[in-house]
Amino acid sequence: MANDIKKNILFFTDTPLSGGAELQMYLLAKFIDRKKFNPTICIGPYKTLDKLAKNFENEEIRVIRLPIKHKNDISQLHLIKDILEKEEIHILHIHLWNPASGKFALLAGKATKTPIITTEHDPFKLNPIKNFFKKLTLNYIKTITAPSNDNKKLLQSLYPDHQGKIKVIQNGIDTTWWKSQILSFGQEDREKIRKELFHAEEHSLIGLTVAELHPRKGIHILLQSIEQIIKNAGKSANNSSRNQSPNLKPEVIQNLRFVIAGDGPQRKVLERLIAKRGLTENVFLLGRQSKIPRLMKSADFFILPSVREAFGLVNLEAMISGLPIIATDAGGIPEILEDGKTGLIVPRNNSKKLAEAIQKIISSKALRQKLSKNAEKVVKEKFDAKNMAKKYQKIF
Repeated sequence: MANDIKKNILFFTDTPLSGGAELQMYLLAKFIDRKKFNPTICIGPYKTLDKLAKNFENEEIRVIRLPIKHKNDISQLHLIKDILEKEEIHILHIHLWNPASGKFALLAGKATKTPIITTEHDPFKLNPIKNFFKKLTLNYIKTITAPSNDNKKLLQSLYPDHQGKIKVIQNGIDTTWWKSQILSFGQEDREKIRKELFHAEEHSLIGLTVAELHPRKGIHILLQSIEQIIKNAGKSANNSSRNQSPNLKPEVIQNLRFVIAGDGPQRKVLERLIAKRGLTENVFLLGRQSKIPRLMKSADFFILPSVREAFGLVNLEAMISGLPIIATDAGGIPEILEDGKTGLIVPRNNSKKLAEAIQKIISSKALRQKLSKNAEKVVKEKFDAKNMAKKYQKIF
């Protein structure tokens, strides 16, 4: 094919929901060089994807909605084959939100001899039956991309015969868009959110978490840490030791708030834990929120207590918003944050270490300012979505 001919790329996902993987697909399609590549998006008919489809259309990217009943509808195979042939697709890029997803697109790509690239957004070990099919489909794939070196190592261990196909392309964010969302966000706006949504007082310190309410996000671990901090404060109030840590004083705890934006299957469990642990004055579940940049600009620090994490994209969003971060060592997070320089990293599943990090960050404004300044600089230099798109273009 001549270099001056545009390559038609079909981006595909069979997810019924829109999350971090779908955001990366959107950013890639948005920032790809339209002089060299012509992107088309193929997704399901689910209402939950309507906003995602609209975002693509706003960027003048064609969206094809498959008329299927569910993600396992076998009619996808015929439908995708037709699209690949009629649209003269040169490259099929399948975004795997789950390592067992995209099976019909893989078979359609094989049937039409269309070169296939996959992005494994959240790889993990499959059960024997799914793993058998997975290994068969890997033979059809030209390149597998992973969002972190940690994920690459996992994929290499799971599929050693295909190590040479695996490349790392870290996720990115639209730094320009994020900055635009908070340009006109003033002190009055901030105070309103802190008072009405965060239930905060004037001198409150706000710790924000943005995550799906799912066990892998470790919110239950965070609640254990908060309970430990409050108990330590109570002990300190009755302890005359000179070594009393300033961040354990009751007046600090009284003004400490933890707000968690997101929804998911663990919500009811977390609500019960908050009540059982006596945290109703300190912890608030906000539900799903739409204006995340404004929430981040209204908080004082960010916490992501993940037990399992493919990349930890939300950390980048907190970094560009100027929030100091506490996160675990799960997945690709240590590739984003440098402990003590751009954030505080603690072992996953360790409520004691997480509590210590929270106490450290709430007791030092200087530390919060240092982490915030360093992190914002790094995300602009290393994790802009435009750079991510350029790396994919080399593969395409």
